[in-house]
Amino acid sequence: MMKKLVSLQGLVCSALLVACGPLPLQGFAAETGTLRGRFVYGATPPKRDKLNVNKDQDVCGAFDLRSEQLVVAEDGAMRDVIIYARKMKGPKADADAEPVVLDNKDCRFAPHVVALRPGQTLLVKNSDSVAHNTDIKFSSNSAVNEGLPPSATKELKVSKAERKPVSVSCSIHPWMRGYLVVQDTPYIAITKEDGTFEIQGLPVGKEVEFQVAHPKWKTVKYEVDGKATKRGRFKLKVEAGDNDMGDLVIQPK
Repeated sequence: MMKKLVSLQGLVCSALLVACGPLPLQGFAAETGTLRGRFVYGATPPKRDKLNVNKDQDVCGAFDLRSEQLVVAEDGAMRDVIIYARKMKGPKADADAEPVVLDNKDCRFAPHVVALRPGQTLLVKNSDSVAHNTDIKFSSNSAVNEGLPPSATKELKVSKAERKPVSVSCSIHPWMRGYLVVQDTPYIAITKEDGTFEIQGLPVGKEVEFQVAHPKWKTVKYEVDGKATKRGRFKLKVEAGDNDMGDLVIQPK
């Protein structure tokens, strides 16, 4: 078991971005390692501003909609921190697997950050009783701007990786914002409400470079065991079983 305390300063995301947790893994060797940890905010948790709900207030006004740009729990746990293995493609994405879902629900995008691999299907849904518009500003893939009436769904095939996080918005409801991360690796996770993450199936004995990112920022600078990192990256030789990083503390700039 390995425990490390990592101090991250001036966090800003590079080469993003998942559905909270690792993507399905298939075909790994019997002996693999699992990377675990928890990201916490090293300052007073910021307040989440109430959003300006100025459209379809009879429906959307029923929800206490708050900014999701930076979500930190009272104990400092950070949601939506992304961590993935760089330049490690691993087993190919299963084209027949269940699609990754991005829902227009309660007049917000759920989840706020979604991750998928090239070749996977993105299922865009509208679970609300009002119409939404899902505007995905892809760079490497063709841009998408789909109107979705209530209960509608739309399947999208994402064929290429995206170097940066992709913004998702709704032109009907301007407060709605989400992010889509397309990386060609199965070794990826997004922290949950309690700040924890888990990446399974890592090859044992191999030194892996990991990228840490967050939709709010564009560059990551932090220290691992007192040593500075570059662009939010650190290397780790994976051991069999649990590789527990413990709490990774992000210090605001």
